[in-house]
Amino acid sequence: MKTLRDAVRSGANIPLYAGESFEVDSTQIKRLANVYAPVGLAERLEEVYENDFQSAIAIYEAYKDISPLLASNEAFWAYITHVDLFSYAQKRWPKVKEEDCGAEYIIDHWFVGANGLLRNAAASMWWSVYNTIDETRENKYELTEVLFKNYTLRITTFGSYQLIRHKEAMIGVLSFLKDNPEINSTAFEQRGQFISKYFNRLGAVKQLAYLNRDYFYWTCQYLKDKILAVTKREQLTDESLYNDII
Repeated sequence: MKTLRDAVRSGANIPLYAGESFEVDSTQIKRLANVYAPVGLAERLEEVYENDFQSAIAIYEAYKDISPLLASNEAFWAYITHVDLFSYAQKRWPKVKEEDCGAEYIIDHWFVGANGLLRNAAASMWWSVYNTIDETRENKYELTEVLFKNYTLRITTFGSYQLIRHKEAMIGVLSFLKDNPEINSTAFEQRGQFISKYFNRLGAVKQLAYLNRDYFYWTCQYLKDKILAVTKREQLTDESLYNDII
């Protein structure tokens, strides 16, 4: 992986990402016990690649048996995006075929760049599903769909504050958003950012990792009037919005 990444940063390998396939050195690949290339996944993604929600479910279902530890491994996802899902990654991030495509664009979507796992073409989908599945619901992907209705909510808002890596937090917040559709009516990006910033600050005084979904749901309910009051980006720096961290 380091060799591949270094070749991208130097510019030497950038043109290869516009090809029909990407050849890797098989002698540099470590085989993992009980982890197999899923049959039919590439074909399924050909059908639904324009629908991120359906694509994410397909990717998650194909790799649902891997552990969160493996799913946090950059080398694993780099292999997936270069080999098993190279064509999907190209279609999902087509700028790679343009002459002015830069190294950081490839690093972000084929490896793990400064923006973390949530930019990688495959890892972003897996984690978005993993942390929003709710087995207690008739449709376990109901909250996953809420998340995928808004790209900014998924990547820029929750992703940038690492909230999306906390399963109980995501289920609690998304349940609140589903039950309060008026939050989504206007200024959804700004309101989502406020929710994320609030919990980010709360993390300085509370161990959020030990709190359950009910805590996050009812905290959002408590904040509902403040959330609805947010309509402009400038308001996110208003300290009075955060003066009652509970």
